[in-house]
Amino acid sequence: MTTFDSSRPPEGTALAATTVRAVRAWQLAPQPAGHAAGLPEPVAASAVAPAGPAWAEHRTRFAIELVADSVSGWHAPVSETVLQVIVDDLAAGLIGHDAAAPRRLPYRRRTGRHRAGAHARQAVSAVDLACWDLASRDAGTAVTDLLGGTVRSHIPAYASALGLDPAHDAAPESAAWITDAGFWGQKWPLTKQLIHAGPKTVAAVFGSLRQAAGETRFMVDGLGRCRLDEAMRLLPVLADLGVFFAEELLPPGSWGWHRLRSAGAGVPLAAGEHAIDEGEQIRLLTGGAVDVWQTDPGWSGGLARSLHTTELAADLGMVTFPHGDRLAAALALAGACCRDKIPSVEWHLTLEPLRQQVFTAPWAPEKGMLPVRTTAGLAALPVLPEATAVLEVTGS
Repeated sequence: MTTFDSSRPPEGTALAATTVRAVRAWQLAPQPAGHAAGLPEPVAASAVAPAGPAWAEHRTRFAIELVADSVSGWHAPVSETVLQVIVDDLAAGLIGHDAAAPRRLPYRRRTGRHRAGAHARQAVSAVDLACWDLASRDAGTAVTDLLGGTVRSHIPAYASALGLDPAHDAAPESAAWITDAGFWGQKWPLTKQLIHAGPKTVAAVFGSLRQAAGETRFMVDGLGRCRLDEAMRLLPVLADLGVFFAEELLPPGSWGWHRLRSAGAGVPLAAGEHAIDEGEQIRLLTGGAVDVWQTDPGWSGGLARSLHTTELAADLGMVTFPHGDRLAAALALAGACCRDKIPSVEWHLTLEPLRQQVFTAPWAPEKGMLPVRTTAGLAALPVLPEATAVLEVTGS
């Protein structure tokens, strides 16, 4: 029987220009406190203080660099915990990997036991996205071209108002501004206060927002906060409001999720961003558990995995709305798909401007649209405050 070590090429094999020679980490500036400068006044009027600066993953964050002969691939930001998983489990096996061969990446040697869970999947996703960035920069072409061709040059964005208080007196003004700004739709949080106040209060608050929003699509995100009985009582309210979808009223896959799904009430249920492992993704997609699929290339295993589940969702009659945590990857995914598969991507009104501060050329919506990157690289290069890398792993 012939065996081979997938972590290194056969003897005498010439290494491609996209072969990874080293893995480096660069420390980024922490997320600043407060909101980003220039937040539109109608949005700022009902905005709540961002929680991110208190989170360890936002205080200490890094960019990873995959170094080839004449070009590097980048991904940012990653938390300290995710970086440690990359160093412990993935970095050594990446040395000698050809970033232009994405189907070989899952077979690279691993040196630790981190195989599942949120941080392990974020680490795998970060490496996958850095490889796409490297392959794109070496080829001098857009990532969408590597995915099979650029289908769309601009993608509609829906406004995520999760950083706004839906019960604030200024919230209807914010809802009206979102519509006037040209966003594809708007999504509002179902806060704990509203859940505890009950269906009548939810109907009054969201009814006011729905009226102010006009004819635009209106979505609700429960953030997994409801009990089953609370979610069941809210379904008729959301149906009366004509919500386009209700996201994670309960934690997807929990014991009450299928009872909620079977209740129906004409409310499409959305989930997927927290389905990080392959088996969980397939169970949600094929088990009749969701009506609307949400994938996050930064959490779900990377860009290739997200494209796979998007195609599967389309085959099953579902549209996909990529989660907004990794906007560059979401736009590349959407740019390689038609609008029937991915109608829109998420733009977080208060958080995304803070996320974009780590890049030298940040994205910003114009008339509710975001451009697909048509030049090399998944995203613009990260802003590196330090002159030297804080960590480097090379081959022996």
